[in-house]
Amino acid sequence: MISAYAESLAASLSFDRSLARRVRQEIEDHLQEVVAADATSDPLDAQRRAIANFGDPRVIAAQFAIASLGGQTRKVGATIVLVIAGVFLAMATRLTWYDLTQWAVCEATRPLGETLGLIDRAAFCFAVLSGCAGWACVGRSRTPIAFDPSYHRRLRRFLLLCTLAAGGLVASVVCDALLTVLRLSGWEFSVAFLVPLLSMALEIACASLVVIHIRDIARRTASTAALTG
Repeated sequence: MISAYAESLAASLSFDRSLARRVRQEIEDHLQEVVAADATSDPLDAQRRAIANFGDPRVIAAQFAIASLGGQTRKVGATIVLVIAGVFLAMATRLTWYDLTQWAVCEATRPLGETLGLIDRAAFCFAVLSGCAGWACVGRSRTPIAFDPSYHRRLRRFLLLCTLAAGGLVASVVCDALLTVLRLSGWEFSVAFLVPLLSMALEIACASLVVIHIRDIARRTASTAALTG
């Protein structure tokens, strides 16, 4: 009976496999301890009482899901800020390398490069502001016990800010890639290409990481809202 109860609770958390496994084990261990401490001679009655006292598995699953979602949103907010910092570091490294190697821009592509540079800076600043606002939206707030309308609105605002940050970051990385192509075009490949190429690879990886995290937290939010609805 306890295994079946724990399994039904974990099934409600199937959208997060690691959470479902952890909760299933915790609930099963707790109920087994309660049954072991029950003085009754009938173990089945002890299991029934333990399960009845513990509560509706869907309600318990919802509480675990909300607590997990709160922790995940804070992690995603901090991750976005750190990733933006990583992209900035990659950009600064590449520009410093250009200065050290005196890698000049081709005069024919300078006007296009200046336009892309303006767009790049604007998109990156937008990503920074949106990412910091998203982090502040959930960074200091408490996770409520229930998935109430105010918390749902806060999560939607957080997801919107994170999506805007991701959009700005992707636009900035695309501009960086185009600027890198303009800078490298016309030169014969050499070891000096490695720094610009590796820094661009880092930027692309960072932008991809942000998109993946936002998609995951959006899925968790929708699943938790459905569970508590």
